[in-house]
Amino acid sequence: MKDRHWRTGYRVGGYEVWGTSLDSEERRRHAPYAEPADIGLYLDERWRGETDARTPHFVFWPTLEAPVERSLLVRRIKEAAAALENGATVEVACFGGHGRTGTVLCCLDIVLGGTTAHAALERIRREYCHYAVGSADLQHFLFDVEKELVPPRAPEPLRAGEAC
Repeated sequence: MKDRHWRTGYRVGGYEVWGTSLDSEERRRHAPYAEPADIGLYLDERWRGETDARTPHFVFWPTLEAPVERSLLVRRIKEAAAALENGATVEVACFGGHGRTGTVLCCLDIVLGGTTAHAALERIRREYCHYAVGSADLQHFLFDVEKELVPPRAPEPLRAGEAC
């Protein structure tokens, strides 16, 4: 059986994010007594009524597929990154805590850690869970969305004497 996650810490940039699976036995035992996350990004409809965050956000995203609500997801990832920068605790969760959760953790690593999608994918599997981002659709999405997550770089100013 795959491992299940309940507030498995994962560092992105200088911040820690929690990865959680809905079907974690540990979550069922401890969540009622734990301090809730400030922000929760829930990637499975089964979380409705089960959230562990003060401010829950839901994005419809079928298991192991590319997200249906892509623009909403990208916006929520950027909001979660800003919340982390402002000192909030953030939980990312799907049903198993591997595929969709791992993909969003990679996206946060791209935004806050300044890494590439390829490096984020290698790292998430090494440091969080080797099942993370576990389908070709999720990997394709991760590599495709990278350009939307990285702010465009301003062109270098011309130096004196350089031509356009």
